[in-house]
Amino acid sequence: MPYARTRLGRLFFEEHGDAQADAPVILLLHGLLFDRGMWAEQIEPLSALARVVTVDGPGHGQSEPPPRFVLEEHADALLDVLDAVEAHRAVVVGLSWGGMVAMRFALQHASRLVGLGLLDTSARDVPVVERVRARSFSVLNRRVGFPRGLFDAAVAPLMFSRNARRERPELVDAAYRRACGFDRRAVGRAVRAVSVTRTDIRDRLPHIKAPTLVLCGAEDAATPPRDSEEIARAIPGAELVLIDGVGHMSTLEAPAEVNAHLVPFVERLIRA
Repeated sequence: MPYARTRLGRLFFEEHGDAQADAPVILLLHGLLFDRGMWAEQIEPLSALARVVTVDGPGHGQSEPPPRFVLEEHADALLDVLDAVEAHRAVVVGLSWGGMVAMRFALQHASRLVGLGLLDTSARDVPVVERVRARSFSVLNRRVGFPRGLFDAAVAPLMFSRNARRERPELVDAAYRRACGFDRRAVGRAVRAVSVTRTDIRDRLPHIKAPTLVLCGAEDAATPPRDSEEIARAIPGAELVLIDGVGHMSTLEAPAEVNAHLVPFVERLIRA
């Protein structure tokens, strides 16, 4: 099975499309409580452009439980993934947690970056109230698991728009089942990195020089559009797209709309 040995343990990855010598890869990074499967609708059109690598984050999907880590260390671990797939440079596309890691990769390893796709994410730190809530969730999940009532009341409204929750309940059901299948201690460590120890990097964003697409669902309640607007203003030349009627998990709620913007953006970078 394809695992990359990284400083955060073995991370599972899949490759799609043909490898070309010295060509950049497209590296896709998922959100918290999800896995590489959230990119299912993006893989086919993107793999027609270049080799696509989807990675399960630490403690998610088929990746191993990590030690305690911070997002900056996760960004460093992406170097190990690129080395494992023998790719020198990448277009890095991340949603939420994945976008937070992608921005840090851009700041820490600019020479390995071709471009950035930042979907439904934030460069801010975590407010105190949210830190307390995240710690409480981690303790509860580790001890008794993830009650469905809590997921429906507190998590699903952050992940999906009202319309999606009402008309596409299968998205919520699948998200709940997936979250319950992860190692509890590992999830706690990922939650700590994303929702407790995350630092504010807004003042560093002007140092990112790579072409950047910032995309956000207009009804994103987890990382609202103001966060994406801040990112787009701070990164020189960044393009901002808001998708009406869509929540945080834009690749699942509106894959066609996401692809309509993401695929041409990546194609311009690959063909340059």
